[in-house]
Amino acid sequence: MFWVIAALCILSSGIQAQVQSGDSLYALRLDLGYSYNKTYSHHFNADIGAFVPINRHFELQADVRLSSANFYTAATQLRPKFPLKVGELYIETRAAYRAIVRNNIQEATGGLSLGYRMQYINVQIGCGMRVFGPYGMKYHSSDRFILEPFIVLYRVEAFVRPQTSRWNIAMAIGNIDNWQMERMWQPIFMLGGRFDADRHWRVYISSECKPTGMFHLNAAFYAADLRAGVEYRF
Repeated sequence: MFWVIAALCILSSGIQAQVQSGDSLYALRLDLGYSYNKTYSHHFNADIGAFVPINRHFELQADVRLSSANFYTAATQLRPKFPLKVGELYIETRAAYRAIVRNNIQEATGGLSLGYRMQYINVQIGCGMRVFGPYGMKYHSSDRFILEPFIVLYRVEAFVRPQTSRWNIAMAIGNIDNWQMERMWQPIFMLGGRFDADRHWRVYISSECKPTGMFHLNAAFYAADLRAGVEYRF
């Protein structure tokens, strides 16, 4: 039963566009990062991503994260977009699967959101769902997995320069990023920058801080994430 719901989440979602890109080039990305939280302590991550502009109205992105903390994530996003006289309206569908091997847990998440992007700001809001449970569960037993049927998704992102600029810095708050969809009371604070060396090569650095327990009693989890990488655009 778990895998049926997981498959439905994945089939109903696709890949997020690169909000910071300001163009429509195929791209491959690799970055390395360091993370810390109270659950896994110090660990390192390797992220691989691909960006595919199907046409001027559809963009795809896929991301994979491998962690030395022995958990692995695969995520996809699809973004139909509709240019307006001012800015751009888009619909973003997304899905992610995470295998937390060290804790014998797996989860699948899927979401749908509506967004609006201008040169200096990007805003989106939507909803999603999550299903998770242990490895080796009995597929015919519905009481072996946990389903969260409704999650509010949101993200507000601001840029210091137009998104078509050669370099930029972005700040964001929300409960979604390329690899995860959290509960609405678990916001992720994000800060990052990029520089286009030329038409093909881009370098960037980003950071995330995810404190939880802001609006409930569980304040035992805290995470910090730093990463830097390169991107080659075709």
